[in-house]
Amino acid sequence: MALEFLIQVLKNFQFFEDFAPEEIRHILSLSQIRNLAPGEVLIYPEEPNDTLFLLIEGELRIILEKDGTKIPIPVQAGECLGEMSIMMGRPTSALALAHQPSQILCIPEQTFWDHIAMTRQGVRNLMNMMALRLNRTNQSLMKKVEEQLKYKHLEKELEIAGKIQANIVPNGQGLFPRRPEVDAYALMNQARVVGGDFYDALVLDDEHIYFAIGDVSGKGMPAALFMMRAFTSLRLFISNNPGFENVVPSVNDWLAANNEDMMFVSLFAGVLNIRTGILRYTNGGHNPPFLAHGGSGYQLMDLPKGTLVGIMAQSPFPVAELQLKPGDSLLLYTDGITEAMNAGRAMFETERIRETLNREAPRSMEALVLSLESAVETFVGNAPQHDDFTIFALRYLSSD
Repeated sequence: MALEFLIQVLKNFQFFEDFAPEEIRHILSLSQIRNLAPGEVLIYPEEPNDTLFLLIEGELRIILEKDGTKIPIPVQAGECLGEMSIMMGRPTSALALAHQPSQILCIPEQTFWDHIAMTRQGVRNLMNMMALRLNRTNQSLMKKVEEQLKYKHLEKELEIAGKIQANIVPNGQGLFPRRPEVDAYALMNQARVVGGDFYDALVLDDEHIYFAIGDVSGKGMPAALFMMRAFTSLRLFISNNPGFENVVPSVNDWLAANNEDMMFVSLFAGVLNIRTGILRYTNGGHNPPFLAHGGSGYQLMDLPKGTLVGIMAQSPFPVAELQLKPGDSLLLYTDGITEAMNAGRAMFETERIRETLNREAPRSMEALVLSLESAVETFVGNAPQHDDFTIFALRYLSSD
């Protein structure tokens, strides 16, 4: 395929919408084209990946296999694969092979970050494509479940989905392992197999770390899918905007524009400069965190006003700033903690959180989180719970 004709073909794909021809030409010069015969494998599951694959012509199949049942998801010309493993820094999750003779543009990871993910049109195009593919994949999975699986098998499918969802968030025991300036720990307790809570923790550069906690409206598979959209879009936008001001507004606008189910997420997110101790944070309708500041006990933080995320585009999300001192700590939580209910239908509520946090002398963040979890479980007893709860704690140690 001649170069100029190929550029015109690519420019008609949503992936390259609003890219100038010279930008596409430069990306082509840094990439390779691969031809696949029918049945030839492009991606093997559970393997490291450093390439984004854009299908130029032909047709691919993503093969999801669960309990011996193979579910094929078609991939048409103009669609891409591999972006999630690049953004998440994780191995690939499924098998992808050619269904017809196919031609693929192989874009290296560094080129993806430098010339696509770092551009406004690239982020927009990628997020729109991911939303459409996620919706189509969900429809294919649900159709296959309806056709082939009975109720008990559906429960198994949801259990697997819950495990996949739980694996998206970082390991709560290993947050910021190479950043001695902070001590952090988190846990997620799902009331159902699939839920809508999440937390995140990410090193942005040598001086900045990002963390967030969120709670999606609703329960079950719709909440899990919306949670994954919120989580991945936050990661993508924070990677492109270390200044932080436009991150949550951008996530809000994107979720609101692709929100046929009228779902939303409450969200608290912050970026901490581990050298200076300056924390910049914003709140989207989430429970106020507890802060132990300047040697005092834990008290609720004052938060900038922000609406729930994903409801209305162009909503303001002010960014506030706080100077942390060595020893200062934050504890973030979802309303599954405050609304945890015992057999007498009494709720745990915010005051019991404060009492639990201040009951003992300062300790590790792991000990703090586990003590709060234990207090909730003791309070609840054998009463059934209907909401997830998530806890995230961080202590700023020093910049030395």
